[in-house]
Parts: sequence; C-alpha cells; structure tokens
Amino acid sequence: MRAFIVTFFIWLLALPAFAGESERVDTGKVIASIVSSHDSVAPGQDFYIALRTELDEGWHTYWRNPGDSGEPVQIAWDLPNGVTAGEISWPLPRPIPTGPIVNYGFEGTPLFPVKFTLSPDVKTGSDITITSNFYYLVCADICIPEQGSVSLTLTAGQPIEDALWSAAIQSALEESPKRGDVRGAIQKSGDVVDISFTNLPEGDFSGAYFFPYQQGVLGHSNPQSVTRGAKGLRLSTVPEYLWDSATPEVFKGVLTYENGGQLSGVNVALAVGESLDIGPTAMPKSSVAGGTLWTAIFGALIGGLILNLMPCVFPVISIKALSIAKTAHGERRVIRREAWLYTAGVMATFLVLTGVLLALKAGGAEIGWGFQLQSPKVVAALAVLLFVIGLNLLGVFEFGSGLQNTGQALTQKSGAAGSFFTGALAVIVATPCTAPMMAGAVGYALAAPAAVTLAVFMSLAIGFALPFLLIAYVPGVLSKLPKPGPWMARFKEALSFPMFAAAIWLVWVLNLQAGEDGLLVVLSAMLAVAIAIWCFKHGRLFGKAVGALAAIAALMMPLSLSAGAAAGDVVAAELKAEAWSPARVQQLQSEGRPIFVDFTAAWCVTCKVNEKLVLNTAKVQSLFEDTNTAFLVADWTNKDDVIAAELAKYGRAGVPLYLVYSNNSVSPAILPQTLSYNVIKAAIAGE
Repeated sequence: MRAFIVTFFIWLLALPAFAGESERVDTGKVIASIVSSHDSVAPGQDFYIALRTELDEGWHTYWRNPGDSGEPVQIAWDLPNGVTAGEISWPLPRPIPTGPIVNYGFEGTPLFPVKFTLSPDVKTGSDITITSNFYYLVCADICIPEQGSVSLTLTAGQPIEDALWSAAIQSALEESPKRGDVRGAIQKSGDVVDISFTNLPEGDFSGAYFFPYQQGVLGHSNPQSVTRGAKGLRLSTVPEYLWDSATPEVFKGVLTYENGGQLSGVNVALAVGESLDIGPTAMPKSSVAGGTLWTAIFGALIGGLILNLMPCVFPVISIKALSIAKTAHGERRVIRREAWLYTAGVMATFLVLTGVLLALKAGGAEIGWGFQLQSPKVVAALAVLLFVIGLNLLGVFEFGSGLQNTGQALTQKSGAAGSFFTGALAVIVATPCTAPMMAGAVGYALAAPAAVTLAVFMSLAIGFALPFLLIAYVPGVLSKLPKPGPWMARFKEALSFPMFAAAIWLVWVLNLQAGEDGLLVVLSAMLAVAIAIWCFKHGRLFGKAVGALAAIAALMMPLSLSAGAAAGDVVAAELKAEAWSPARVQQLQSEGRPIFVDFTAAWCVTCKVNEKLVLNTAKVQSLFEDTNTAFLVADWTNKDDVIAAELAKYGRAGVPLYLVYSNNSVSPAILPQTLSYNVIKAAIAGE
C-alpha cells in the first residue's frame, strides 16, 4: 500500500511534464517553461501555447518596446509539419524606472501566449512535439542575458483542454490589450507632443499611460501629463528622435488605464499630425477650492484687488495717484470720468491679453499668466517706456508741450487718453506678480472653455480697477487729500524714482533672457531716447529730424531682440540648486530623497521676494542640508513648454509654484505662494 501511494504521488508530480506544461528550466534569475491550453488538439483546430516566466523578486524582463534600454522577450519555435504559429499576445507592460531612465517591462510571472493552428491534414493519433527556444534580458541593478529551450508534446485527436493552463492562458488573453473603438491622434508642437483619444471605454483614466510600439516616438523617461475632457483624453509629453526624420502616417501603441481596480489596456493607432477634440477639460483638483466657476470668479476678483498692492504695480499706480491728487478737489464729474477711463484701459487690455492667450492656446502653445514678459522684445520695450516716463516725471521734458496753444478741447482729449493708457500700462506691468487667490483662479480659467476663461479674466480686471472707482465715488476719501500746491511738483518728481527702479529691474530680466547683446540693445535704446529728447528741446529743423530718427531707432531696437542663453541654466547658487526636469525628479525619488521644486522666473516679483526673504536664508539652507533635500529650479523666464505643461498639471497658469516631495510621498505637496520656514519644514517632514 505504501509503495502504491508513493507511486501515485510521483505520477501526480510528473503530470505537468506529460500534459499541458513542459519541463521547467532555471536559466539563472528566471524559471521558464511552456504551457498549453490543450492536452489533445483536433486537426484544423486553433490552440494556444504560452511561454511562462517566473522571475526572481526585484528582477524584470522587457516588453516589445523595452523603453530607454533593454531587449524584448524573444521566442523562436521548432515546429513539426502541419503546425503554424502566430505572434506573441503581449501582456500589458508597466513603466519600470531605473535611476534616470524608464523601461517598459514585466515583473512576477508573466505569460506570453502565442496562437497555433493544427492543419486538417495531420493524422489523428499522432504526437505533436513543439520546441520553444527563448531569450530574454533580465535586469535589476545589473542585466543578465538568459536563454533556454524546452519542448512540449501534444496529441492530435479529440480536443481536450488542459484543466490547469487553459484558464490561465485565457485570463492572460483577456488581460492583454484589445483593439476596441478608441480613436487616437498625435501631434508635435515645439518641444511637446500631445496625444489625444476619443471613444474611450469605461474606466479611470487619471493615471492613463501610452506605450508606443516603436522606440524614438516619445521620451520614455519623461512623465505623461493627463488632461481629461468631456469627450476624451489628452496626454502631453516630449518627443524623441523619430520626429527629426520622415515620420509615418500612423504610430501604434497601447493605452493603459484602471478599470475596476485592475489595469486594462487598448491597442490604438495614432494618426500623426492630427488632434482630436476632447471637449471641455476637467478642472484640476488643485486649481480652486471647490473647483467651480463662481469660486474662480470670486478668487479672481479678490486677487485683482490685492494685485494693486503688489510691488510690480506700484510704479504705474503712482501715476494714477498723482492724477487723483491733482483733481481731488475739482469737479466730481471729471474725477469720475477719469476713473472710468482708467477702468476702460484696464478692461480693454485684459480683454486683448485674454484674446491673444486663447488664440495661442488654440494653436497648441503652452502659455500662462505673464506670457508676454517671456518675450525679450516686450521686456526691452517696457524698460525703455518706463525710463521715458521717469524722465517725464522728473521734468526733463513734458509730453505735449508744443500743443499748449491748440485749445482746451485737445488738452482734455490728452487727459482722457492719459487715464486710459495708464490703465493699460498698469495691466501690462502687473503680470510679473501673482496675488493670493489669483493663481488658482487663473489656472482654472486656462483649463476651461473660452467663455469661462473670458469671465474669470474680466473678473480679475474689475478687481484690479475697483479701488480707483471706489475712490471716485466715495466723497470722504477725496476730501481728506491735501489741496494742490507746490508740494505736487516735488511729489511728481519723487514718483520718477520707482519708474527708474522698475526700468532697472526689467533691464536685469532682459540680461537673463537675451544675454549681453540684449543688455547692449536696451541701453542703446535708452541713449537714443536721451538724444531724441535733447534734439527736440534744442534743435531746429535739422535737429528735430535727427531727434525723430533717434526716436525711431529707440522704438526699433527692442524689436531686434531674441532669447539668448537659456534662462533655465541660471539657478540660485546660494541653495546649491539644480535645474528641474521630470527625469531628475524621478531619479531623486528613486534615491528616496526629499525634493523642493521652485517654479520661478526672473520677471516674477513674488518669486524674488520669496527667494530673498525665505529661500536664500541660512535657516532654510541648513534645513535642506540637514534633511538631504534636493533643491530644483524650474526657470520660466523664457518660454518653456515642458515647464508650462507641468504648471498646468497642478492647475496653475503662472509662477510661483512650490512643490515638495517628502521622502514618504509619491505625489508632491503644493505650498502656498507666500513661503515661510515652518511651511517648508512641515512639507519636507510630510506633515
């Protein structure tokens, strides 16, 4: 009896070798075999055989596109007459980060099913021996090429499914990606690739990921930011080398997503050079508390009010303050008219900026609040303009001095135009600042349909103009101002110095954007302005002609500028900063280090205040050193689509943005725009 039991168990253990599984081969880091859906196959029938790999913990093999490195799993078959094999039904891959690179592959015990067909001419009762010669590169900290060969014998006859492996192979086939009805398109715009999908199945696409079949389509180590719309989905990332040569009409790959807590995928063919309408986009959770239109409008209104107190607006607001002081004890009708003209200038400029912003966004550009100051031409022109206004306030020359005898009507027209354009200039120079409650509202607006964007920006404009309207309509305020007198001449001259300070700051910004050549151009333009003023004041006909030429030169020189050295190379040495990139974030996360990311720009006054008062202090520097926190700077002084896409990912359309990845978090904490030591310390600790 004992001998019978031992024999029975030995026979059970040997069943896999005679039924649906080959012998198991240990190739080093992998135990491999082939398994069959059938033990017996009828002539003319389809069946499946799969390579089964059982990997050691921490090791992985590679998908058909291995990503940044590696080689795909390879299977060659030795088949008898009458048997044909198809292609591998690849399982769903997963991104596998290794330091700064990202690979596509598998861990655990993946199955690689292949469809076989037995010819109707195969004789019933004959044995069918199928041999698999396989190769894979298996990697962890190092990579080891491994290979093996195994055989499996089936019988031609009455079809009999294998009780164990038929279900496992069927499950693997169901989990492998299907074609489905999903439509896809891919379009490259500058340094960004947008992949759009419509006709999506049910599922959670918040963590969607696209795996291209070909290498060289996408930068594998770069993240894919997700934007969900009412009609579909858009993934944004960076292009790879295939875009530098002739691209095919279609790229193919797999889109993965969550479905009922399980990873699912669909095969998609992407039409190259096209974009699909994904409909209105969902608002990022971090955009505005509550994420509604009304909270965005209210946030924009309050943000616009606070924007008047920001340092970047003060030089131009001071002009309006001077105007109010002059007219405070005059006719209330005149005061109110000038307040409304100032408001009209603010509203019109916001309307123009919003229109330009929407047009650029529709063309695929990644831009946000303050986008015009990313142009060296605009920065240079503003620097020269503020320099000219400062000279005027200082009394070096007077606007319209030659028109004094042309009548009272023209004088009034000049005053009206002055109020209107003061409002316009205030809006333009306000863009380096982002007030509290304003960042989320602007981020919400730029992710929303055009009508919502317009509503939010108009609310911001109303908030910005509201203080002067209130002053004009509240009698008690004006009555408390001192009456006009000699003090106003000194007050006017004093206001020239904020103008000169603002011009100096813009020249510094331009030096970061366009380098020494930009500095030479803007200083030359200021010299041309000085020559023009001198010629108009003291010259006769020829002198005035020279002055006109100098003025034209001053206008044209800023237009010749372009971006020079990459502003992203400029980082704060005090904090031993590194330039930000998604790949660097992933590398530091793999090392388990906390990370502080500073999204900044040279023209962002709020950013510079935070740097001076908080980030560049010895206390914060010691905190970063003690906690081994990496400090990364994403410099948006010049246009950068990758940084713009990352800002949009967190519901922001401008800087500053501060992110902290604590050593126990995958997603970052978003810090407030006004920093403090305690806020940074708590975020690094993961509190």
